Amino acid sequence: MYSEQIQAQLEENNIEVGDTVKVNDREGRLMPKPESGDPEVIVLKLDSGYNIGLEPENIELVEKNESSERKGREIEHNEDRPEILILHTGGTIASRVSYEEGGVKPAFDPEDLLEMYPELADEVNIHSKVVAQMFSEDMEPAHWQQIAEKIDEEKDSYDGIILGHGTDTMAYTGAALSLMLQNIDTGVMIVGSQRSSDRPSSDAAMNMYCASKFLKETDFTGFGICMHETSSDNYCNILPPHKARKMHTSRRDAFEAVNETALGRVNYETGEVEENFEASSEEYEKNTELNENVGFLKTRPGMGPEEIDFLIEQDYDGVVLEGTGLGHLPVNNLEDGETDHHEEILEKLEELAEDTIVVMTSQCLFGRIDMDVYDTGLKIRDAGVISAEDMHPELAYVKLMWVLENSENPEEDLTSNLAGEVTMRSMYDE
Repeated sequence: MYSEQIQAQLEENNIEVGDTVKVNDREGRLMPKPESGDPEVIVLKLDSGYNIGLEPENIELVEKNESSERKGREIEHNEDRPEILILHTGGTIASRVSYEEGGVKPAFDPEDLLEMYPELADEVNIHSKVVAQMFSEDMEPAHWQQIAEKIDEEKDSYDGIILGHGTDTMAYTGAALSLMLQNIDTGVMIVGSQRSSDRPSSDAAMNMYCASKFLKETDFTGFGICMHETSSDNYCNILPPHKARKMHTSRRDAFEAVNETALGRVNYETGEVEENFEASSEEYEKNTELNENVGFLKTRPGMGPEEIDFLIEQDYDGVVLEGTGLGHLPVNNLEDGETDHHEEILEKLEELAEDTIVVMTSQCLFGRIDMDVYDTGLKIRDAGVISAEDMHPELAYVKLMWVLENSENPEEDLTSNLAGEVTMRSMYDE
């Protein structure tokens, strides 16, 4: 709380947190005092969206907060607009700053989403349901299954679905859903936000708007990720979720398609929608089971055979290796006294591949694995390691979980294109 002196001034002027006030001739919305803040300093949120702290000489009420009156207002549905379900899983897209605690946390009921994005009501009829309430870094494979089951349960009741999701592991969830619900007969947009909705630079509202616009204006079926194309508020890309990846920690245009092109584009300023997809004519298949007994190892200079030995001891059903370049590990003994252990790495790798499906990906992300080019690759291939083709490491990890549980021939299906996750030919301009 603010100091007793400030609290007395607020009570005298009938001012509460959330009211618009004027402090020392600066006008803004009164914010709660952070726990670590100075009780003698008032925090205001300016119209620009930024906060300032002021030592108050005088406090004047400008306008009472009417949010309590707006909250719970009945939303009017229009028969000419598509019915869109927002499935809520948490993440920054559904977060605001907690000024009392000084951090960002998921804290919204579905109704709050409708308050946050009122412009959506001009495009679609909004419905909202909760699947989970978490940041995506806390998501487990079991949560992918829960989300898939919920989408399958709801898909026939709406014209499209928007899945609000944290950006950190969005690519994993997108890959999993694309495999679990192949050829789904409705459009599902996975939408995230790099910055919370109460920040002036938030991308949340634009991403949500563009996702609903794409669902409204096209006959899209399947899964897509809708995020900023550039750091400016001009375009959103619709990306294939199984090929998309978060490439930056904080930029609003953090997501890119890896070895694939965008499915579409929405001009936020004009509302124009571009399409670049083909509707699937295949029958819808739901297979949500996963084998989570899958390991992952990142290759790097200085790794030792004991790391492969650890994977053997874990008795994994599958292992994904993130190699260098075209799919390499340090397996060559140069007889210089420094690389003698490389031979043992190769031996351990061959032992691992005897009873485990071992898949090679690349830290390069773009391009594809080719273990037939260099002698190093040939050794690794002959040891029993399978190429992940042009799948990036996260995608290969998720697909390996899926084929181990759902395929009669997991090695063959791993490198086959089942839901757009494997591109058989890599184009230079991708």
